[in-house]
Amino acid sequence: MHKYVSLLLIYVTAILISCQKQPVQSVEKGVSFQLNQHRRETLDSVRYAITLDIPGQKKERIRGTINISFLMKSVDSPLVLDFNSDSASVLRVQAGGKQVAYTFENEHIVIDQKNLKKGRNEISIAFVAGDLSLNRSDDYLYTLFVPDRASTCFPLFDQPNLKAVYQLTLKTPDAWEAVSNGVLQEKKDEGGRSIYTFGQTKPISSYLFAFAAGKFFKTKQTVGRREMTMYYRETDTAKVSRNRQEVFQLHARSLDWLEAYTAIDYPFGKFDFVLLPSFQYGGMEHPGSIFYNESALFLDENASVNRKMARASVIAHESAHMWFGDLVTMDWFNDVWLKEVFANFMAAKIVHPAFPEINHELRFLLAHYPGAYEVDRTAGTNPILQKLDNLKNAGTLYGTIIYLKAPIVMRQLERKIGEDAMRDKLREYLKTFQFGNATWDDLVRIMDGKSSQEIRKWSNVWVKTGGMPVYELEHKGGNFAAVQAADTVAARIWEQPVLVKTLPGGIIYPNADGLAYGFFKMDPASMDHFAGHYHEAGDSLASDPVFRGAMLVNIWENTLRNYGSDPQKLFGNVLMMLPKEENPLLIDYLLGNLQTTWWNFLDEHSRQQQQAVVEALLWKLLVQVKDKGIKSSYFRSFRNVVRSEQGLGKLESLWSGKLVVKDLVLSEDDKIALACELALKAPAKSSTILKKQLAETQNPDRRQKLQFVMPALSPDEKVRDAFFESLKKEENREKEAWVLEALGYLHHPLRARSAEKYLRPSLDLLQEIQLTGDIFFPTRWTNVTFSGHSSPEAARIAADFLKERPDYPYFLKNKVLQATDQLNRATMLKAHKAR
Repeated sequence: MHKYVSLLLIYVTAILISCQKQPVQSVEKGVSFQLNQHRRETLDSVRYAITLDIPGQKKERIRGTINISFLMKSVDSPLVLDFNSDSASVLRVQAGGKQVAYTFENEHIVIDQKNLKKGRNEISIAFVAGDLSLNRSDDYLYTLFVPDRASTCFPLFDQPNLKAVYQLTLKTPDAWEAVSNGVLQEKKDEGGRSIYTFGQTKPISSYLFAFAAGKFFKTKQTVGRREMTMYYRETDTAKVSRNRQEVFQLHARSLDWLEAYTAIDYPFGKFDFVLLPSFQYGGMEHPGSIFYNESALFLDENASVNRKMARASVIAHESAHMWFGDLVTMDWFNDVWLKEVFANFMAAKIVHPAFPEINHELRFLLAHYPGAYEVDRTAGTNPILQKLDNLKNAGTLYGTIIYLKAPIVMRQLERKIGEDAMRDKLREYLKTFQFGNATWDDLVRIMDGKSSQEIRKWSNVWVKTGGMPVYELEHKGGNFAAVQAADTVAARIWEQPVLVKTLPGGIIYPNADGLAYGFFKMDPASMDHFAGHYHEAGDSLASDPVFRGAMLVNIWENTLRNYGSDPQKLFGNVLMMLPKEENPLLIDYLLGNLQTTWWNFLDEHSRQQQQAVVEALLWKLLVQVKDKGIKSSYFRSFRNVVRSEQGLGKLESLWSGKLVVKDLVLSEDDKIALACELALKAPAKSSTILKKQLAETQNPDRRQKLQFVMPALSPDEKVRDAFFESLKKEENREKEAWVLEALGYLHHPLRARSAEKYLRPSLDLLQEIQLTGDIFFPTRWTNVTFSGHSSPEAARIAADFLKERPDYPYFLKNKVLQATDQLNRATMLKAHKAR
């Protein structure tokens, strides 16, 4: 708890402590749970009117004013506003039209209660906006305020359960477009500047307020009764034309489906969306103004079915948030999973009608289970519902468990109570709390109702504890059954059915339908039988793609635990299975396992022995396959593993256009990726190839990204060292997608030894990155940093780092444990092989 440094704040503290309601007793950085609760109890009906003056030059500061109107239920303590900047950024504070004194403490503006009154209050503040979450480029900017970053830009009450009405005015350079949550009421030109006035929003949480401004193209379309506007920066007109119609249609279908399912019309009036290059997430659900990663929606001509499904899913996910997250919002960010699980859960339902040719059970299995296991098997796993003491740590709650495990758990709940009951209970939940806030326990109370399902008891295991069950096979009553092994938590029972299939000869396949969640031990004979009879003609079980997917996931998990399989054997089986498989989802999963095993679990000697074989197979399949999406998947895998002189020659010929593979269409992104791969693996040609690619890249955003990444590809270790050193400065980490791509090249397995010296400094930066980066950046920074490493030395660096810091924040400690789990398993498996 921080001490006050002024007599005024000492006096304020004494008053706070003496109050019967026990309001906030201190002003610490961030928004403590205590401050959150106090403001929720004493404030209501909040309205913001914001004006921002955006200069044409990125280096110039943005000035603004904000008028804050609110009802105050009691005036027994100072008013605390959040402004995560410095005191010099506060230019003037007025209350009731008069300038007043204030205290700036720990990123808060504190106004004495003598300047406040019971009932309606008006506070006006002139300020200099902070840049941390404004994502400014030379000719455009966009906000990203989740989870607590609105206060890095302007003063406000930055917590989700103080929903407010926002009205925004933006002054921009005259050539810029602008978009925000509210309807554009007026645009006028004044002195070479454009002034955009947006109408009032519905009540929304602070992290959902947003705007973007800059040199954007835009296009409108009306689908059915709904008008939508798309803003974008992509300069490839053919790509835009190829994708435009489908992007609008996918939004319209998602919104129509959600209106029917929830029995509530789209709640926020207008519907716009903005496509941004190198956006930090797939999408962000600002009501009335969704932001997307441009590459997620504008697909290349040869996009695989997985890419198309991913696009449909991200659109459905963000559309679902309009109801689940925006209309009804979590009360505190510990329940952030609640909005994410329903967005993912609804997205899985929504995409089914749009892709009738896809096996959706298989798609759900492969899209959720492997990724969830990646974290849940680690020592750093966490429950779905986590604890949170301060919003400044809210970003660390985001991750694989809430995005991938939670939908699995929610599907279990739907199977438990039935689809109709699930829909009816969710309708009740949305109508009860619309334009307000709710908790998971609020929903559990609705779910339980008068039923005898004991949802709370089920929730206490699946939602409120971490990890997963382990199942062993036992012979019971003439049949084999999967029996839960002794759990790490006493008396914890993971309630779920597990289907076991048995074949003659003692062949046993646990979780054969892929529905249950956990680690399912398999005996070596059954794994060998599965590989030897993979997709065998006439075998009804082997011909079921869901069964194949479930067993492939099981075998991967058993291999990682060194239980009846090893990476060398798995790799050989994958090479044998790929030519037999035609399902694009399973091909992508097999190729993912192949590449991970190749770089992380096989040693250099094994790779050299099999280099020619794996390149020949992938090239053969690439050339032979007719499906353009699958062809693209084989192309990316070939590009990833190739190292031979002959193979690199093919890559260079593809890049230069001298070699053309039928139906393999290479986009500008593909050409850049080829150039980078060649620069990495053919260092003598690195400079020539990258300079040529830079000169030929037409899109200005992609050109800037390539310029940023190039030093990480340099064959000169000193240049790479200097580039890594530059990342220690916050301003050089602004474009997080660029940083992550560059880190991938710095830590590529071929450069792993020289990159070991970056590991400790990267870990040293983690706490700073958590404070300055966006919500996924700490996880991605750590994951990419360790992704190319498989040596005992790298594992030791991470272990020593944590050992030396017994009081290291547990949420960041978990990120390190998650990121290094595969590294630790790789070193263990290699040591086992050596013995």
